[in-house]
Amino acid sequence: MTRPADRVRRSRVVLAALALGALLLAAGSATWASGQVLTVLGEQDVAVSGTTAAPGLVAAALVVAAAALAVAIGRRVGAALGGLAMVGAASVVVAVVTGFLSDPAAPLRASAAEVSGVPRLAGTVTVGVWPYVTLALAVLAAAAGVLAVVAGRTWGGAGRRFERPAAGVGSAGARSAVGRAGDARTRAMDDWDALGRGEDPTQDAEGRGERPPT
Repeated sequence: MTRPADRVRRSRVVLAALALGALLLAAGSATWASGQVLTVLGEQDVAVSGTTAAPGLVAAALVVAAAALAVAIGRRVGAALGGLAMVGAASVVVAVVTGFLSDPAAPLRASAAEVSGVPRLAGTVTVGVWPYVTLALAVLAAAAGVLAVVAGRTWGGAGRRFERPAAGVGSAGARSAVGRAGDARTRAMDDWDALGRGEDPTQDAEGRGERPPT
């Protein structure tokens, strides 16, 4: 009976993990929070992206993509290690996003200090949808890692199809063909030697029970 893990294809897990890594990078480049800061010219908008609001997000997304490549080319142990790396990277994403959501004004105050010299905001902070999207992507990346660990036990090595056949396969026929060609060359040289001595090589061939050349 086929187990559910046996039906999980390596290519699907790898492609899903690569897509999740790319989506995490895209989500990190979007605006996560925005607000206003008072300047001498009045209120000015400030905003922070995910890469600023959640340090470590880019590195974790790259680890997810690298782990997908490890799952693609590794054998059982390599696929399991790649899956564990995926789970670990997804956990890092969850941690940094949760830290941002606990105090979304902190990175905005840092941006306000760069604009006005005072780390103070005017009004409330608006949090976009992208931190929550990033959390969902991290959960999916962790699920892909778990699949790689569980189903990877049934996967073989990706490089097996490129292995060279054994040295003995097909070599016996090649050796016999080479041997026959060598025997034919030897007989031809013997016939030339016989002609040089004034002998008839066809008589020798009949004496050895061989057919004379036609």
